[in-house]
Amino acid sequence: MAPVRESTYFPPLDKCLDGRHQLLSWRTTYVGLKELENDNISESLEKHLTDSQTLELLKQSFSSVPPPTSQSRAAFETKTSAINLVPSARGRYDIKQIQNDSLWLSAEAHIDEIAALRIVILEWQTRPAAQLQESGLPADIPGPSFIGGTSLSAYSASRSLLRSRVFLGGSTNSVEANNVHATRRRLFSIYLAECQFRLETCRFLVLTALCKLGDGKTSIEKHPGANQVWVDSVGYEILTAWDIYGVSKTTGRNILLSGIDALRSQLKCLEEGCGWFRDKEEQEHLQAEWCECQILESLAVMETMLVMVGSFTRVPRSGVINSWFRLMSDYGFFEVFEPPFRELYESHGWRLQSLTSLISLAILRVPAALELVESLSAMAASTADRSGSAAYLFNPDVCNEVTEILVNAASECLRIASPAVLAWSIILQAMREHALQTRDIREHRQLITASDGSGTTYSLDNQSSDQSSTRGNMALRRHSSTGSDTPQQQTVLDLLLESILLVGVDGDPIAFLARAAVDGNHVLDIIISLSVGFCTPFGSDHKGKSGMKMRHILLELVKASLDLIDYQPDLIQTALAVLTGSESYWDWLDRPLGYREAEPASIFLEDKVFMDKLFYEALRRFPYETAPFLRFCRALAVCFADQGEEGMPATWPMLANTNFLTCALPISFIAYRMIRDDDEESTCVQLTANLELFPKKGDLQVRVHKRAKHDGSLVTTESLNLRQIPQGATGRVLSEAKPLVVCWEHCYSPLAYLGMLLQSASSDESMMGIGPDSSGLIPSLVPDIIDLLSVTLLTAIKGVSASEASIPVVDVIQSILDTASEGLDGGQDIVSVVFDTFERELCRQPKTTEDKPVSVLVRCIQFAHVLLHVAPDRVWPFLGRSALLGVKDSNRQLSAVLAWTESGADKYEFLIGCIRLFEALVDDAITHAISRKSPAKAVARFAPSHSLGAGVSQVVMKKVLLSFGRVMLDVYQSVHTLGLILAEQRCEVNARLSKVCHRILTCCFGIEQNPDNSQNPSASLLPTAEYLIDVFLSPSGSEAASAHLISVIQEGGGERPGMSSPPARYLAQQTVSTLRFVNTLLRLSSMLGHHRSRLEEQMLGAVSMLTRTYTAHPGFRQPVIELLNVLVHNAGFTDSQPMSLLGYMPEDAAHRFLEVLSTLDEQLRDWSLSLSIWRLLSQVVSKRQQWLAIIILTGEAPRQALKREAKGSDGEARADSLLNIALDRLSNIERLPPQTASGILEFVALSADSWPWILATIQQHPHFMTAITEYVRQVETMSNTTQNRSSQVRMEYHKIQITSYITELLAMYTHYTRQNGISSYAKDLLPNLAYITSTAVDPPAFNASLQSNLRQNFEARFENCNLATFKRTAITPPALGDCFYYDLDIAGQMLRLDSSWAGKDHNGFAAEIARANVNLSVVEAQIRLFHSWRFLAVELSKSLRADVEYQQTMAEVAMDCLRTNAQNTLPQAIFERLAQSRADLAFTLLQTLIEAKSSRPEVKSVLFTAWDAMRAHGTDLTLVLDGDGASYCRTLLKILCLSIQAHASLHTSQESTNGDERLQNDPPTRHFTANATLKTVLEILKVIVAHGFRSLTTLLHDAPSRVLPADFALLSAILRNSLLIPGLESHTTGLLSTFADAQTSRYASTLLSWSDQLATNRDPIYGELSINFLLEMSSMPALAESLAVEGILMHIANTNLIKYLRTGDGLGPFDHPPRMYNIWVRGILPLLLNLLHAVGASMAAEIAVYLHQFQGQIARANAAFTFYSAVSGSEGYLTLSTISEAQTLAVLTGILDAYREAGASAGVVSAEILETGWERVRVREDVESWLQRRGVLRERIVAVGNREEGWVRMKAAGGGAVNRLEEKVVEEMGLLLLLLGGKEE
Repeated sequence: MAPVRESTYFPPLDKCLDGRHQLLSWRTTYVGLKELENDNISESLEKHLTDSQTLELLKQSFSSVPPPTSQSRAAFETKTSAINLVPSARGRYDIKQIQNDSLWLSAEAHIDEIAALRIVILEWQTRPAAQLQESGLPADIPGPSFIGGTSLSAYSASRSLLRSRVFLGGSTNSVEANNVHATRRRLFSIYLAECQFRLETCRFLVLTALCKLGDGKTSIEKHPGANQVWVDSVGYEILTAWDIYGVSKTTGRNILLSGIDALRSQLKCLEEGCGWFRDKEEQEHLQAEWCECQILESLAVMETMLVMVGSFTRVPRSGVINSWFRLMSDYGFFEVFEPPFRELYESHGWRLQSLTSLISLAILRVPAALELVESLSAMAASTADRSGSAAYLFNPDVCNEVTEILVNAASECLRIASPAVLAWSIILQAMREHALQTRDIREHRQLITASDGSGTTYSLDNQSSDQSSTRGNMALRRHSSTGSDTPQQQTVLDLLLESILLVGVDGDPIAFLARAAVDGNHVLDIIISLSVGFCTPFGSDHKGKSGMKMRHILLELVKASLDLIDYQPDLIQTALAVLTGSESYWDWLDRPLGYREAEPASIFLEDKVFMDKLFYEALRRFPYETAPFLRFCRALAVCFADQGEEGMPATWPMLANTNFLTCALPISFIAYRMIRDDDEESTCVQLTANLELFPKKGDLQVRVHKRAKHDGSLVTTESLNLRQIPQGATGRVLSEAKPLVVCWEHCYSPLAYLGMLLQSASSDESMMGIGPDSSGLIPSLVPDIIDLLSVTLLTAIKGVSASEASIPVVDVIQSILDTASEGLDGGQDIVSVVFDTFERELCRQPKTTEDKPVSVLVRCIQFAHVLLHVAPDRVWPFLGRSALLGVKDSNRQLSAVLAWTESGADKYEFLIGCIRLFEALVDDAITHAISRKSPAKAVARFAPSHSLGAGVSQVVMKKVLLSFGRVMLDVYQSVHTLGLILAEQRCEVNARLSKVCHRILTCCFGIEQNPDNSQNPSASLLPTAEYLIDVFLSPSGSEAASAHLISVIQEGGGERPGMSSPPARYLAQQTVSTLRFVNTLLRLSSMLGHHRSRLEEQMLGAVSMLTRTYTAHPGFRQPVIELLNVLVHNAGFTDSQPMSLLGYMPEDAAHRFLEVLSTLDEQLRDWSLSLSIWRLLSQVVSKRQQWLAIIILTGEAPRQALKREAKGSDGEARADSLLNIALDRLSNIERLPPQTASGILEFVALSADSWPWILATIQQHPHFMTAITEYVRQVETMSNTTQNRSSQVRMEYHKIQITSYITELLAMYTHYTRQNGISSYAKDLLPNLAYITSTAVDPPAFNASLQSNLRQNFEARFENCNLATFKRTAITPPALGDCFYYDLDIAGQMLRLDSSWAGKDHNGFAAEIARANVNLSVVEAQIRLFHSWRFLAVELSKSLRADVEYQQTMAEVAMDCLRTNAQNTLPQAIFERLAQSRADLAFTLLQTLIEAKSSRPEVKSVLFTAWDAMRAHGTDLTLVLDGDGASYCRTLLKILCLSIQAHASLHTSQESTNGDERLQNDPPTRHFTANATLKTVLEILKVIVAHGFRSLTTLLHDAPSRVLPADFALLSAILRNSLLIPGLESHTTGLLSTFADAQTSRYASTLLSWSDQLATNRDPIYGELSINFLLEMSSMPALAESLAVEGILMHIANTNLIKYLRTGDGLGPFDHPPRMYNIWVRGILPLLLNLLHAVGASMAAEIAVYLHQFQGQIARANAAFTFYSAVSGSEGYLTLSTISEAQTLAVLTGILDAYREAGASAGVVSAEILETGWERVRVREDVESWLQRRGVLRERIVAVGNREEGWVRMKAAGGGAVNRLEEKVVEEMGLLLLLLGGKEE
């Protein structure tokens, strides 16, 4: 065998072993095909199934895998050789063991080595999942015995494989990975599954193609928008290769012959046994598994054959027929077949027999055979073909053998063969009839020839009577010679009949076959069983088309038998069974439209034979025989009329009006006479008086109805006379026996007649129709009548809605109801009659076990269900008063019916009807939630009504839903005790109830709730939702409810994917819906603050079970991951340390589960599942799940790492850590889907944030950092090839989101490199950030026009609802996209019936809201990018603050932030937070630049941008400090202060000129000059400082809570920095005018006067602030002079604070409040000094007098430096502020003394300058004494404030000091000594 080329089916081995490629098993392929709604899965499967090797295997599905050969062995050696495979360094796999296992499997299974190798690799890749699935049940999880009822594992022996798999896992709870024996047992199971599911996959693909071809297509064509067209193409390619009529291109044989041979081979293997594994202890279990697989393979082969032969339009080959019937003869049509394990046959026997019967029937192709028989009558016997390639009717030998086989089957009463027996008898009957006709024609022609001489003429008409009599005995005649003297040419038919009649049987074999089939084996019963028990339940593939095709085969047989079987009840019942199968009203409700070609009812309607012989015959007998016509109408009502009736049922014209009425005349009725009708052979009669159809009940009034024609016009018509046939009517007597049965010519509506029958049956005084045994007939018809009404209404609703008819569906339904109500008396209509019937039957107690009105109750529930779609105002009030729910008296008959109904089938039918009605009620409450709240509007004349059920009371709805919900929840918790026989019934109940509960909670809490509950759209559902919360989430909730949820999930954990049986399908649905319901409950618990509910505790305890459920079925993976995500998320929000998930699952199980997760569903490439997995991992690493996080990040638990280190080896770790997998994938980030890339980046970012040591792993990765840095560098140039504008927008927010995560990672990595001394990284990174620096601070692309117009238009359309109502809550996980902000799904549920929701061409509100969500997604991504860039920019500023290039970048970023804020157009709610963040970033960067003393001219430009931003926000501090914008305003003030400081810095003053020149040559930088700077600063001083101080003071007086002390400090700082601007002194006049106009000094002194009243805890902070502000003003001489002129000292001297300072012995730094000392030292004294300096001698006397008033303070200052050998209290301690006080006093008193000494020469009067009391000499001596005692000085220094405490912890530069504070004190005391005239030491 040639080496297998590289393909997706089996690529090179290294790709499979290193995780780059996950093999797709045939089981996974089959499951994926059945779930193709996911586009991602579709893409993966397309690549797999279109691979040439995969296609070749599918084309050879009926062929076994080739045996090993020398060529295959050589290919195997090449594929596993060292040159093609790099050995694992960490022992991830053992290539030797893989080779040995492959050779073992090849030898045991007798398959080639390459095929065996693929299975071994598949087992290796899926080993963790298998081990996890086999790990057993933890002790804390309830076992199957808790589940109750019929355990799903016991519903059929098909679960034997599951049981054997558990056995194969060993007696312990885990299987060691290196256990060779366990591995080979798994190989055994996988090999068997691969064989089975390759056949299943082939069948599915072939059926898919044939369904499309059967829909009228001659080839598979691609349809726009169809994402699964490739599936049809693959199936069509297989069919083309097979050539089902000819020879397969792959095998050279007919494909059906290959299938028959494969089937025979499998059956033979079953007889011979398995032969694997010689261990006798395991032999039985393995044999059972192997036998089951052989049976399942046989079933798959037969199903594929049935699909093919069912699509035949020609007669099959004789070789196929011969081989098939020989096989069936050998195995007795599987009626006498006994496989080794009887329980397996009990499970699968019915499928085997049903498929056998259907194939045996379909392979004869009765319609095509009958057509061929007619042509064979003209063919000579020489055309017979005894080879196997011609049609079987050309082969006498085959016909003889088939006849013999079927005769034997009939003789042995093999009932399963009876359909084929009947079909063959019909074919043979036709053969003999045509042969005899041919013979008669030949004889007639010979007679004509012989009589030409005598002139006698004969015609065929002369022999009509002879031929008629001959055909009457046709069934018993044998072929004989014509008796003519002229030799006759023998035809093919003659030859066939001769061969057939040679079969040994008493009498005529043809008649024997027909008689045995019909009378002996009851073939009609078999057809019914096949239709009801097999075709529908096992034909669910392709939404039921498979089952329809099977019933089509049976329908052909019924049609062919109409000539053989007369019109009779058995035939009617058979035809009805074939038409409907076991489909109910609910199946028709769920079936999508567009199935007309496959619908048996459509074929029936279009066939004249069926209609004439069955339907019209039933119509002619109506209402004498009511049931046949009634049930035919019900069966055919699922089809739509071809023309004339838009969307109406096909049977509507006959139901609405007919001209024939058949009834039995009362025995006493004689008012008729016989009449003669020449055209009628039968007797005719005419009425001489009215014939009453119903007994008269007094003077009955017949209602008059308004019926709507379909053209829209309204006409008034009198009700047809339904109660009597008028005098003079004529009829034909059908039966002359008494009583006479007459078919009258009478126009009436059968539907109206049925309505009267229903009223008769439901009334106490019955009005029975005329017919045999009317009293007993009518009650039995009640369910059928109501069922017909329901299906007719449903079909009309679906048809009219789909056809877009001109007349509203409500009017169409009303016309049907009006028709059914014609003739009803008592003011009733058909709706009230049905509801009355329901109530009576509901309350009637059964007298016997057989007397149970369940069928009537079920049909009434179905009627209420369909009526709810069009007339909810009739259904809600009815349920509110009905005994079903007991809303009024709490006496619920629903529970009573379940209690006394013994039959499991009846109980299920009633229960599922109630559940479906509950679902419909919930849907109606949601769908009309908005329209019911809208005010009533005047409706235009021809406008359609748009708010159905608007008059329904909200109170009634709440009560009905709550009562119904209580009952349904009781059923949900006790479903295992209800006595439901079939497992699928219980599963469906669980699935539906969990779905509807999930929907209730989602619609109530998935969108924002209005505080006024009555205004919530889901107000009617809130009581029910609150009841659900109380049951499942409250601390006192039902433990049984939580336990039931867990048991249901546990039940699904044993599911085997790929099973197509009904129980398996329903089990999967039950598990998925329950998982989603629990997910919603837990999210709701977190949202409502119900921490650690009982349900959450139990789910945490069931984590091991959840992990096994994850591996049980591909459909479970997504909901399980989402549920685990919620569990981790909720656990992380507790105050205490959350319980680790490892505490709820064994460590080895955790390892296996993480290994399973590490595949990330690479098999089907489900990107949504992959994204969910990464989100789960992100939760684990960020929500304090330490141990599990360590395993995720390192690949092993700490204990394992310790053991490995102790052994001194790397261990046997199976796979890399998930972190390394993430880094590897992100190394090719450009190839990843954007959603997946975002998810992985989030995981890595959260890992690095929560576990900083991860950054070392990132650093060691060879490609990761390079890849993400390159992505950021090229992100701007990435082109989007998608032409769709919507797709481009979506790609945009994905791109921005990815960039934000990368930026966050870069920030953390920059921080890491800085801490580790890697200084070059930040410098190298900077050139790659062009896209981020240019776009991160740009305004978000918020489409204000779109959002505003949408809100206005929405609220205009829906008056009582605003758009904000549909804001999504935390109950649904956030995700960027169509549903990001507004929940489009819930909005669609509530608004979908409104025409404006979808709109024309899909441009309605749905599309607009989706666009709004996408726009907000872009905004969200941009905001996230900005915050990430903010983090990175700050980190870069720490590393590159001295870098000139980055200084420019920082300045530009700061300006961009401020500029963006100034140009903002975003709504206030969004802008406030974002603007604040931008301002914070600008402040941080600017602060860094100032600290770095940057000389870049861009730094100075920040001033102008900052001032623009301030002006854009508002400069009136009274306004801007009010509300949420106060914080932003304060940040802008800080930025202004820093930006002014950049101009005021001393080191820049010398470079101002050069700086201006550089700016003029730098185009990107804003040009500024010194004049521009001064102008801006002056404006700031005027608006912000002068007027701002005034505004702050006023605001502080009026609203103290709105002003902070820091606000005054900011103004003081701005003033201080502004006054340092060079050249400002030239604008003194303007400054004086500004401060004078604002009365700044007066407001400052006023603030000082209030400060004692504003003090908190005696802390006069505003006093200090006001003094400091005055101090800053006084620093400019001109302003100081102004203050002096205004008498500032006099103003402040009279304030309470200053008075307090003048009293007592003075306040020191340790006195309370300490701020008073600060006011003195840092305020008053410097202010006096500034005033004295600015004004000069003229101010000396006033200052001396003012200073003289503070004798207490001066005395304390004199004694502050006194040396004490022992300290007492606060005396003897020194602070820096004390030294500063002394310095200021020294300077101040020194100037005053100088003026006093100068006297007149200085222009002063010496006597006016008072002595201050400052003892200069004493202080100097004390200071000198301290400086001489450094050791003592060190002990007496006290730190005041945080800054001084920081100096204490800092080392001194030198000079003998021990810390920086001591050094400072010594320096300041030296300066003080100089000021005092001493000598510094």
